Amino acid sequence: MSVAGRFCAVACFLRLGSAGLSRCPCYFSPMLERRIVVAVPARDEGAGVVATLRALAAQEGAPPFQTLLLVNNSRDDTAAQARAFARQMPGFRLQVEEVALPPREANVVGARRAALDWAAALAGSDGIIVSTDADTQAAPDWLAALVQPLCANRAVQASAGRILLRATERAALPEPVRRTYLLDTGYRDAASRLRARVLPDPFDPAPRHWQHFGASLALRVSAYRAVGGVPQVPCLEDLALVRALARADLPLRHTPRARVYTSARLCGRVPVGLSTQLGEWARGPQHWRVPGGAEVLRLAQAEAALRRSWQARRLAPKLTAQWLTSEAALGAALHAPRWGLALERAHEVREAEGRWQRTFAPIPVWDALQEVRALLSTLPEERPLTAEVCAP
Repeated sequence: MSVAGRFCAVACFLRLGSAGLSRCPCYFSPMLERRIVVAVPARDEGAGVVATLRALAAQEGAPPFQTLLLVNNSRDDTAAQARAFARQMPGFRLQVEEVALPPREANVVGARRAALDWAAALAGSDGIIVSTDADTQAAPDWLAALVQPLCANRAVQASAGRILLRATERAALPEPVRRTYLLDTGYRDAASRLRARVLPDPFDPAPRHWQHFGASLALRVSAYRAVGGVPQVPCLEDLALVRALARADLPLRHTPRARVYTSARLCGRVPVGLSTQLGEWARGPQHWRVPGGAEVLRLAQAEAALRRSWQARRLAPKLTAQWLTSEAALGAALHAPRWGLALERAHEVREAEGRWQRTFAPIPVWDALQEVRALLSTLPEERPLTAEVCAP
């Protein structure tokens, strides 16, 4: 950013606060020459696709972007409705493509891969691709907040935003589902904060959140291509993509200001997804079991100790006791060339040997939430960190 641009950004910050930066043209100036493409895979989404596109057309403060709606194997008028909307919004850069994916790829995984691959080709090697869903509506400042970490720090390779249920649909859910959803949300937030105090991440500082799903995800094209794109998995392709980024030590920022609102439908269109989760919550919070506070804390401490050992390239005396694994298996993880690989291999060993599961048992979400909150009250707040100090 030029000197004049820095003064402009500072003026916007002083006058309007942090929200003002998203409306400052100079703040995003390094990104203006890079293409940003929002990829939306869609199939039989005629009932809601216009609401999704309208929310994207109403984005405020974001750098220039293009939207790619990739309609695959659809039997309804999704594409026609999208094109009709585009004709009413001449300033909205929308490209609608219809494809017939082969049977083995005509699923959510294949559709996400096709959409992001196409978006990456449109954005170019220096561009940014953004993923969202056709049943999801973005908040007006969603895109500005989602790409901001990529604009502010060249080391950050991806950004994940919050995904919330639409208020009207959440209110219509059965009462046990609503209660469990709220308790689980509180638990995940508290557990994320507990982990952050034990295992801080300079690229993902507080405030942060715990979600990284395809409905609200941005990443550099270079990072997407470095990990080979969307992995070939039967389901949960977005989580698999984030795991691939972690294995490659490509930092991801969880930015809570970037928010989208998604469907709370109980009958989903994928084998495993949000609807599956909502169905599991129908039995009520007393039946929804998660790791307790002691397990969350112990695992964060074990990961922090592993990181120190990996950086030193030697097995610390108490490391195997912390991980409840054998010395030989855990020692092999320390020889991994990247921190993300070392961590993944350590978890694989921990889960395979079984001692961890025999030591810790999941507990009802309400009890786990109380335990994590109690532990948070005993730990100091997360300290500000810099990437130079803590990068593995």
